[in-house]
Amino acid sequence: MLTTLWGTLLAAGNMKIAVLAFSASGVDATVASAVTESVTAEIAVRGYFDPMSASEIQTVLGVERQKALLGCGEEDCMTELAGALGAPYVMSGSLVKLEGVFQLNLQVIDSRKARTIGRSTKLAKDFESLRFQIPYAVAEACGTPLPPAPSRVLPYSMVGVGGASLLGGGVLGIIALTSESAVLGELAADDRNRTVVLSTAKTYSDKLDAIATQKTISLVAMIAGAALVAGGIILMPPAAPEAGVKVALVPVVLPGGVGAAFVGVLP
Repeated sequence: MLTTLWGTLLAAGNMKIAVLAFSASGVDATVASAVTESVTAEIAVRGYFDPMSASEIQTVLGVERQKALLGCGEEDCMTELAGALGAPYVMSGSLVKLEGVFQLNLQVIDSRKARTIGRSTKLAKDFESLRFQIPYAVAEACGTPLPPAPSRVLPYSMVGVGGASLLGGGVLGIIALTSESAVLGELAADDRNRTVVLSTAKTYSDKLDAIATQKTISLVAMIAGAALVAGGIILMPPAAPEAGVKVALVPVVLPGGVGAAFVGVLP
């Protein structure tokens, strides 16, 4: 049912959403601007809305008029802003850094009714972790389906193959050391007891050469296995954050006008 609903929405045309420049607290304004652009790009990639970036808004309205509209704080200002931009939905946000923790706040407002239709708040210890959470924050604030969780097939495969290589190399190494101990034991027995009959010197030389090759293969296999395991752990993506909303109200373009529909997962 959800697939049909979103297919109808996309076929009818995407609704415009204006993405205002995010406010910044505890972070440089350029960082907040970069996050604003990342959020705008994510909205465009998802395809449910047609975003208007903060720079485009400045071009359309002009810096002074934009400041006047955003600074008044009245509902009619938001309506005038949306009307000037031709975007019925407006996203605003803030980026805050407090005691080394980043907090990204997003909200989407239906400017025609002056009400919030979606919110999202994400916390991260570093900027890279925050960037990972942007797709989920956008989905929650816009009331659209969450993005699929990042694939772990490659990291799990690397860890599995690396573990098998470590185990196989270890077993081969034990076999090689055991064989070497047996050969050296035979040679030592000849020194203690002259009546012991030994094979030819070449036989023992060939055995020791074969054992040395096994030990080399064992070492290489274990090093390669350790490298694969380490690489799999490094490439392992973090777990997808918990969904902030289960059901959302989203815009739907209908032949007779604009409507709304509930989408999500019922408890």
